[in-house]
Amino acid sequence: AIHAVVSWLHLQFHLPCVACNALLAIFSLLLLFFNPATQVPFVTIQSGNRLLGVDKPIYTLPVCPTCRDVYPPAASPLSHDTCPTCKVNLFLPGQTPRGNTRSLKTPVVKYPYLPLSEQIASILKIPGIEATLDAWRHKHRTPGTFTDIFDGDVCHTKLKGPDGKLFFSNDVNERHGPNGELRLGVNLGVDWFSYIRSNIAPSHSSAPVSFSICNLPPEYRYRTANLMCTSIMPGLKEQAPDEVQRFLRPIVLVRVALVAVVCDKPAAHKLGGFGSHSHTHYCTACWIPSKDKASMNAFQRGAYPPRTNLEQRRLGEEYHNLASTNAQKNFVKEFATRYSELSRLPYFDLVQQIVIDPMHNLFLGLVKTHFYNIWVQSKILRPNYELTMLHNMLSDFIIPSSCGKLPTDIGIPAGGSLTADQWLLLATVYGPIVIPQIWSTYLPVDASSEALTRRLAVVEKAETQKQLEVTRKANNKASLAEAKKQGKEAYEAERSRIVQENLAMAEAKKNEKLQQAVAKQAEKVRQATVKKGGFRGPPPPPGDQQILEDRPEDPQVDDDPLTMDGSTGRLSLHPDDPTNFLKLSMAIRILVKRTITDNDLDVAHRLLCEYNIELVRLYGTGVIKPNHHYATHVVDCARNFGPLHDFWTFLFERLNKVLKSFKANNHSNGELETTFFREFHRTCETSRLIYSLHLSPVKSFRSEAARIMQKATQEERGTVAGLAALCQELDDMSADAGLAYALSPRRHEKIFSSETYRLLGHTLNTRFRHSPTHCQHEQPTSPHSIPLNCSGTFFDYVVINGKRFHASRAVGTHRSSIVHVVIPGEEPTHACGELIEIFQVDQHLHDGKHTFYFARMRWFRPYIGERTTIWDD
Repeated sequence: AIHAVVSWLHLQFHLPCVACNALLAIFSLLLLFFNPATQVPFVTIQSGNRLLGVDKPIYTLPVCPTCRDVYPPAASPLSHDTCPTCKVNLFLPGQTPRGNTRSLKTPVVKYPYLPLSEQIASILKIPGIEATLDAWRHKHRTPGTFTDIFDGDVCHTKLKGPDGKLFFSNDVNERHGPNGELRLGVNLGVDWFSYIRSNIAPSHSSAPVSFSICNLPPEYRYRTANLMCTSIMPGLKEQAPDEVQRFLRPIVLVRVALVAVVCDKPAAHKLGGFGSHSHTHYCTACWIPSKDKASMNAFQRGAYPPRTNLEQRRLGEEYHNLASTNAQKNFVKEFATRYSELSRLPYFDLVQQIVIDPMHNLFLGLVKTHFYNIWVQSKILRPNYELTMLHNMLSDFIIPSSCGKLPTDIGIPAGGSLTADQWLLLATVYGPIVIPQIWSTYLPVDASSEALTRRLAVVEKAETQKQLEVTRKANNKASLAEAKKQGKEAYEAERSRIVQENLAMAEAKKNEKLQQAVAKQAEKVRQATVKKGGFRGPPPPPGDQQILEDRPEDPQVDDDPLTMDGSTGRLSLHPDDPTNFLKLSMAIRILVKRTITDNDLDVAHRLLCEYNIELVRLYGTGVIKPNHHYATHVVDCARNFGPLHDFWTFLFERLNKVLKSFKANNHSNGELETTFFREFHRTCETSRLIYSLHLSPVKSFRSEAARIMQKATQEERGTVAGLAALCQELDDMSADAGLAYALSPRRHEKIFSSETYRLLGHTLNTRFRHSPTHCQHEQPTSPHSIPLNCSGTFFDYVVINGKRFHASRAVGTHRSSIVHVVIPGEEPTHACGELIEIFQVDQHLHDGKHTFYFARMRWFRPYIGERTTIWDD
């Protein structure tokens, strides 16, 4: 237990090795002082880790420094000293630069690797884990309803085993697996992250290759110790698509099935053998050309031929058999396909089982594009007006702390970059409330038809200019090609003409900007004159004059929505903007539900298609990104893999934060990745060891030590112990997810306040009329009345269906105490309010002693005022 404590301090709180060794030495002295006959334990953390078994032996595979191919380790009979292709040494010389002999053969470039089979064996040693892994078999399933990944079509009907039968078959006689065999499904995640080694060193990119176990429920799957990191691709930079396949080659799946590849788009294209996401055929699900990404067909189901697994495998093999790099490059350009090592898995569908990650597509894609790229960067939301109102409203928001919080200065550089969680929060919580109010405040009262005409004029003008520019470039390219055939002089003459044309167009644009600047300056002078009470120019365009009076300062001509028109080339507020954004919000709100139905998916798909089509009408094709088309395939992924939380990349993305928190030596050539890899597996093994100590007899030294360590890890917030906080970020997401009902372990006895005491007496008398009670300071109303207990046990929070609700008086804030309650009855009553107190009271009634649990509430009153805003409909 002592070694476990010291190892835990080193890994969770970064206690230096020197301090750990000193602490072990001091513990040894104490043990000898109390019992001189005690055998002295190890006094170094390295020896202690070996004793605990948390230092798992990992494999260090050599990588060719030139071609980046991966070879077997030095101990393997298949090992190579030099790369057969490049004839470059794979291992460092036998002697160091100082003349010392190396005890082990050390690769020039290291690729740390630990087989999946060994990690699964380590996880299966956890007591009770096998029953948890098979718990999905006993869960009630409803056709057309998706509660987890096993309700999805891939696990339910498509994924076949070597015998040709369903891998996850679950007949009545298979409640413990076919022939009693435990069958596991895993999701593969690969994500590059940058690590800044120093202020002068270049950025270093590493790529963890990790697996999550689909069988685990979310409350266990998202824990750091249950994530299996099989390797980390070494930097300095991201691997090319073909290099990625070489690093995947050593990974072998034994007696498990790869259910899905869960990555962002660049990584998914590399792993699956697809062309780049900037390719002409950029979609991994269908053959839509990039020129059609903003067309109406791009948002219609079945408008383009779907990619198929057989086609992808055939094209991948053709690519693999090409002899030259140029031939492969031309092949990718034409067919948008490369070879993928995943094709070695005969059951794996290279199209359907490589998902479109909803986190990057919806939250970091559509929501971020709409709010930041369209509204903020185009100054539809202006710093002194709409954004200021947004910031003021955000500062007044009071929402449950479990929902998270947005920076109050969002949309300006001081607000920083938002995480995927925060974009989700903006789309589903803040946005639907704030956006309509901003538009109702700043949209001119008579702007309905005028704004539409003006917006369409601006969009059409921009589209026309864009098409003319595309046509001009295409014509110039064709004319250059034709001139090249006529000889060098004709080519040079045509090239000179194109250069002169480009210069003339640049000069014209420059003059146009200067004229606009002069007009703006003249308008500023006119406004300044009007403000001083001097000469008054022509009246401003019609609009809501009250809004103008309430604004903090006179708007500039390029900022005022009342003066924007087609001549400025700027977009302004439009009455259809909020409705369009709310369609996106509603679609995301449906898709992120824990339980989702076929009908929900149909509605979400329809909303996303309508949103994209309206977006083109409101802002033009220039705002459309590949993500807008990808979103039309997210619903298909949900049908294949269940609710979004079963196949999004939050877990793999946050793993990167955990790895970057480790102390490293900042060396290159795989040294950095090897350090990350060892420390991560030490952390996982230590977490499992502490859990096993926790199962020791109650009140024993080991059990109590494990309890204290777990409690300290849970309480670690916002300190320099980055790993503890970051691991806890993963664990806290679902620490209560498996609980239907539980009360906080922290509790205390105290006397009821007079108001709570009076309400308690009234409630008991209403519920138990046959057994009246009375407050001890009051006269009994019945001769058979029983005195009411004046004290109770108060709790900090209650967990109901996996969600934690805090008593506001216990935690000092009501941010985590807002609840929605459905009171049963013939017509159920919906009520919202603040949870003030949670308590238990033991009370004698006529039929004996009873224990009651109560929650004291402060109910909200329904709003019954006028509703005359643009978002009532």
